[in-house]
Amino acid sequence: MSSSFPLKGLAGYTSRTVPFKVISDGTTINADVVYPETSDGSPAVVLLHYHGGFLIVGDRYSFLPYWLVHACASRGWVFVTPDYRLMPESTAHDAVQDAADAYKWVWSSLPEILGRPVGSLSLAGSSAGGYLALSTAVSAIKKPNALLLIYGMLDPSGTRYTTAGKNIFDRPLIETGPILEAWPMRKTSGEDRKPVSAYPIADPATDPKFALASALHIDAIFPDYMAGVPGLARQIAAEGITAVPEQHRQLFPLDFGNLRGLPPIMLLHGANDSAVPLECSTKAADKLEESGVGVFTEFPANAQHGFDARAGDVNIETSAGDAVIAVESLRKAIGFLEQYAVN
Repeated sequence: MSSSFPLKGLAGYTSRTVPFKVISDGTTINADVVYPETSDGSPAVVLLHYHGGFLIVGDRYSFLPYWLVHACASRGWVFVTPDYRLMPESTAHDAVQDAADAYKWVWSSLPEILGRPVGSLSLAGSSAGGYLALSTAVSAIKKPNALLLIYGMLDPSGTRYTTAGKNIFDRPLIETGPILEAWPMRKTSGEDRKPVSAYPIADPATDPKFALASALHIDAIFPDYMAGVPGLARQIAAEGITAVPEQHRQLFPLDFGNLRGLPPIMLLHGANDSAVPLECSTKAADKLEESGVGVFTEFPANAQHGFDARAGDVNIETSAGDAVIAVESLRKAIGFLEQYAVN
């Protein structure tokens, strides 16, 4: 299938849209593969990146980290970006499953597209995508080579998601009732709602569905929508993480997942992030280190949420990238992948 991947000027590279999954109602979930036009047959180095959007909006082209795509292309690596089912038409259980299935698909089916085996596979994700990358790595039997988690929503049981009264991006409070009525929570059973696996947006400030992200933060009901359980965030705040029912604990990998055996992980997060607090990454660093995981952190002082995506189509390894916010942290992230993503 022809691709609409927004980067067309990568010398020696092509892109292709591939359905990696068909769910029970016939909905197809797609991924884009960006790969060299020619190959010597040697095992491929693959980076699988999950997009952000608070698990609510976006698609495989949204908030694209062009700097990562350029880094892959300059090294002959393969870049894969998948869609996944979004809230509130689905729960986070579906997004987590889609992310894991995309990972399995790369191992099992991507070699046929590339004409060569996959030699190593690393995961990256931005914001909600960082959460999905971590969830995928925790659940995977065959672990990835490395994880790059970029301002990841890694701690959905944290106080940011269980304490009401604050909007994202330091925006003023808004009336949440009409938004929640327009975008109701999906319960875990007994509903027939068509899933949405791609919701591109032009302007988050005016998009009606993006307003749901604000409402869930203001009312502190993000965990409720994730699990499809009304009142879950309130229970977590009152009773602690053990209030999460057993069947929903996979949605909280830092709290309940087996972190031992995970590969080296880099956490990249702006210290002044006003959408996903730095504490999501500092808690992750502590938990991962306690479990014996090799952790590398980059917490630049002045790097707001999405700072790297807002830089646009720029190759940060050339002089053109020198003006990008926190460019040295991004270059260190590439260095981390160079060290650990290659077998």
